[in-house]
Amino acid sequence: MFGLFRTKKEIPTEPEKRVIFPGEKRFYVLDFDRTITVLHTGAIAYGSELAPAFIQKNVKKGFADFVRKVISNGHGVYIASYNDDANADLVEEDEAVSGHDLIKLYMDEIFGQEQTIFSTPRKNGAGETISAGNIIANNSQDYKQYHLDIIVQQENLDQENPVDMQRIYLLEDDEYVVRFFMGKGCKIIVPFSASRSADTAATKTLFTSYMPESFIV
Repeated sequence: MFGLFRTKKEIPTEPEKRVIFPGEKRFYVLDFDRTITVLHTGAIAYGSELAPAFIQKNVKKGFADFVRKVISNGHGVYIASYNDDANADLVEEDEAVSGHDLIKLYMDEIFGQEQTIFSTPRKNGAGETISAGNIIANNSQDYKQYHLDIIVQQENLDQENPVDMQRIYLLEDDEYVVRFFMGKGCKIIVPFSASRSADTAATKTLFTSYMPESFIV
């Protein structure tokens, strides 16, 4: 098992990358709520929920070390969430944030304000998206086919190619999403069991006690 036992506040440093052959590169796709976070954000946050202390406490221990380990091994990482930008408009709180902004706020708190590990979509002067980034936040309710489409497009993968799909490693607490990715040929944390994989992703100690070494090599 892969134990990440850091107990102090995560140190915001950029990991060095190991050089690997392109075909060996994996793409780790992580859900946000209850996979990265301890408590579900409700897809929106405001008031005390935006405080650094709250965010630090609500991110599972070992998450930052897991991400650094993945990147240092030469792999890629994405956050794929149903958390949607439009949720912030559903409440009267002026400071409410959701979707991309909420996830980016969490990542900046964990990895540092100048971090470049996680990014949101970028547009040009004409309003056209030139990069989707690796934070994908959209309440598509399609078992995250929308999110997968963006990932395979950015990484030049073919959804009809089993070898390509085996390079995608999913961490997700929604059993139905896990089953969908399994059907695509993607790797899950507990082989052949969507329910156990979903339950494992939701555990508070996911990154400190339940991460097989083979899952991140």
